[in-house]
Parts: sequence; structure tokens; C-alpha cells
Amino acid sequence: MVMKRLRIVLIGLVVLVAVLAAIVWWLPASWAVPVLRSRLHGLQLQQVTGTVWQGKAEQVSTGAGEPLGTVEWSLSRRALLGDIDLDLRLQQPQLSFQGHMHELSNTQDEWRDVTLSLDPSMLDVQPWLHAKPVGQLKLTVARAQLQGGWPMQVDAAAHWAHAAVHTAQGVATLGDMSAQITGDNGVLQATLSDDGDGALHMSGLLSFSPLGWSLQMSLKPRKDDPVLTQWLHTLGRPEADGTVRLGYRGGLAQMNSTQGAQ
Repeated sequence: MVMKRLRIVLIGLVVLVAVLAAIVWWLPASWAVPVLRSRLHGLQLQQVTGTVWQGKAEQVSTGAGEPLGTVEWSLSRRALLGDIDLDLRLQQPQLSFQGHMHELSNTQDEWRDVTLSLDPSMLDVQPWLHAKPVGQLKLTVARAQLQGGWPMQVDAAAHWAHAAVHTAQGVATLGDMSAQITGDNGVLQATLSDDGDGALHMSGLLSFSPLGWSLQMSLKPRKDDPVLTQWLHTLGRPEADGTVRLGYRGGLAQMNSTQGAQ
């Protein structure tokens, strides 16, 4: 009798463990959102479908209610053992993002095969440019290792296709612009250049570190375009050959406080 009861208890425990394992294995994403709320840093997920391991949120917004778009994810079940391996995709009309993230430690993440496409008008550069940038900006990151959210190691490239600026006088077509981005020990450098065939010759160097940033640029029109020339004059004083050289420096916390053209 005792053995029979023990066998019933053991069978019940096995069934319970199996049910709990099945719930975890196919855990609905909507169940997990409240549990993970503290790790979402204020992000709000709505219309959540799928599982924790492969799911979708039709709408993601910031704590202030600003919509970010639709998010899809694939999370390896190795996360149950503490090994976070995540594929993430974000889509909205002006921005798309996809990439693979592997958590190296509680403070270190590694991102690979990242692609970010966005409308450059979304960037907060319009006061500096004295114009609205148009075109398509694409950032590709082969690898980036982040520590505490700051990129320590980076291998990336950016491309501004069909670059142009919309000024009060009209639209100035620039051409295609690109940047090669490298980072080591938390210091990032981007070498800026144009495709060699557009209306604007551009070269420069952008540097970032946790302590501050600097930008050195040389801009020169390749053709006679009054709108382009007038726009360049708003950025700095042209040299005899029309070249405008710019130099900006500042701290990350006050990016507008010390900038000025040289």
C-alpha cells in the first residue's frame, strides 16, 4: 500500500514537472511581459503574440507614449541556463532595425550582423546643418561589443544614399556619403567621405569617447549650384577655392555648448 501511494505521488510529480516544463517551453509572450516589465526600461509592448522564445509586439512605445514600431524576436531557449541569445527586428515607416545579440555577462553584450535603416531627418542634426537632411541612411554593424551600453569594440559602416539637404532656398543635392567606423577600448572613430562623383566633395574624421567628441570636416562643391553654395556659407567661411572647413568639439552631455566653425 505504501509503495502504491509512493508510486502515485512520483507519477504526479513527474506529470507536474512535465506540465511546468511545457508551460515554460511554450510560455505565451503576453504572460511574460508583466514579469519582464522592470527590464524593459519603460518600454510598453502592446498586442503581444507568440511565445517568449519567438514572438511579436504589434506596437512598441516609450514610456512617454512615442511609438517605435513593430517588434519581432527570436530568443534561444538556452536563456533558461542564463545564456541570452537573441535575434531582434524592429519596423516602422521611417526606421527598420535587425540584429543578433549575445549577452556575454551582466554588463557586456555583443551585437552582430546589425542593419539599421532610417530617414536622416529623424536625427537631431537639423540645427547644426541649418537644413533638413533627406535621403536614406543605412548603418551596418559587423560586430559591436558593448559594456554598460557603451560600444567598446566596433566594426561598422554607414552610407547616406541620395544625400541632399532641404534649405529655405531649395534642395541642394549632395551625392552619396559614407563613413567607415572602428572602435577600440571605448574610443570610436569614423572616417567620412563621398562617392567621388556627387555635387559635394566631403572628407572628415569624427571621434567619440565617453569623455567627449570631435568632428573635423572639409566641404567643397564640385559644380556651380547656388543653393549648395549658399548652404555651405551658412556652415562656415569659404576659402578662396570654395572649401569650407569645420571643426567642432564638445562633451557628450553638452553637444551644443562648445561647437563652432573654424
